[in-house]
Amino acid sequence: MATTPEARFSKRVRDGLAALGCDVERIENRVNLGVPDMLIGIGGRFVGLELKAVTRGLKVGLRPHQVAFMTRHAGKGRPCFILVLQEGTTAKLGMVHLYSGNQAIALLDQGLRLPALAAWPARGIPWAEVIDRLLDPGF
Repeated sequence: MATTPEARFSKRVRDGLAALGCDVERIENRVNLGVPDMLIGIGGRFVGLELKAVTRGLKVGLRPHQVAFMTRHAGKGRPCFILVLQEGTTAKLGMVHLYSGNQAIALLDQGLRLPALAAWPARGIPWAEVIDRLLDPGF
């Protein structure tokens, strides 16, 4: 049962991408720390996707081994991304922010103040657009 905000977000991502033909593998890895939460098969390409949920403030809770993984692999041209759900409030609309693995250090330092590659309202996420950004060779 999806009880945490990140678990609920993970289910939304999995369902949204799978509905458009992506193969989504959830990775539960307690041995190789830093490996992204999801491995997504889009056509002939694999993409690593780390998921985070921010319920208060602007800080994104990346761990050092996650930053190291993202920085190392993105720096070698391997597609990996961080998808952050910023939960909404009664006064502010929730948003989903997409960052490249190359932005992991800055995201840890600046949180959601860092400009994202793309951002969408949390309600009605346009999954086809998310896929297009994950496939963008200039990530």
